[in-house]
Amino acid sequence: MNELTGPIQSWLAGGHFCRVDDVELFYRISNKSSSELPWLVCFHGFPTSSWDWHLLLPLLKNRYRVLVFDFPGYGLSAKSPGRNYSLTRQLDAAEALMKFLNIGEFELLAHDMGNSVACELLYRREQGDYPFELKSLALLNGGIYMDLHQPLLTQRLLRTPLIGSLTARFSSWQIFRRQYPLVYAHPQQFDEMHYRSQWALMLNNQGRRTLHKIAGYMRERTRMGDRWTGPLHRVDIPFKVIWGKQDPIAVYAIAEKLCRANPRANLLTLESIGHYPQLEAAEQLADALLEQGNHFR
Repeated sequence: MNELTGPIQSWLAGGHFCRVDDVELFYRISNKSSSELPWLVCFHGFPTSSWDWHLLLPLLKNRYRVLVFDFPGYGLSAKSPGRNYSLTRQLDAAEALMKFLNIGEFELLAHDMGNSVACELLYRREQGDYPFELKSLALLNGGIYMDLHQPLLTQRLLRTPLIGSLTARFSSWQIFRRQYPLVYAHPQQFDEMHYRSQWALMLNNQGRRTLHKIAGYMRERTRMGDRWTGPLHRVDIPFKVIWGKQDPIAVYAIAEKLCRANPRANLLTLESIGHYPQLEAAEQLADALLEQGNHFR
């Protein structure tokens, strides 16, 4: 833990750990004492963590009880090299955490890799007898359609069998510092501490050992095909697609394709924003979530 930056140490101090689905998970809850407020659960993306939501959380005060957490293999959660990091197993851990916290119904906000975890949730929901009630869905930038997805070079290497483990082993701060800012429309808006914090979260708990394993979700997206996109195209609850238009990875064409496939989706475009709306434009994202006209109040 001594590698963590000051901002991450503060983030850690405000959270909790629990053991569910045979793994130690880090989580935080905003407005926990406000029992009359609805739950908003947030699924983060690859390769970062729940800290991605730290600018958004204060803007949702008095509107939601918000649960954010680190998926197994990410951030402050355990990173066992022997664990199965399939996205179906990632959802198992998320659902176990929600059961632990007695969350029965919730609204869902997902980003990047978390979008595909959300798709598995939609699939299970369609199968019937789902133990939770999903009230609404909002998706941020993510590579839902792999034919349109444009991963960075390091992401392409990490997802490749054999090469991926070598890439993870020899990953360095210098490579990360050159590659990661490319996902932002305006990388200069973040200071050096921001980048060092993201790097520290990736390295935490010997993260190099599992970085290529969690990157395997990109291959899984291709394998799962209609199992994940089919239910997404049939979503029958309030559904928002909030997209940073200048994303070089999860390009805007993905959002357009999704909204053509599901006319119920309400597309809100964030101009001049890249892959991380929750970091690059937290206020605009909060406004989009709270906009009148669907279940997000």
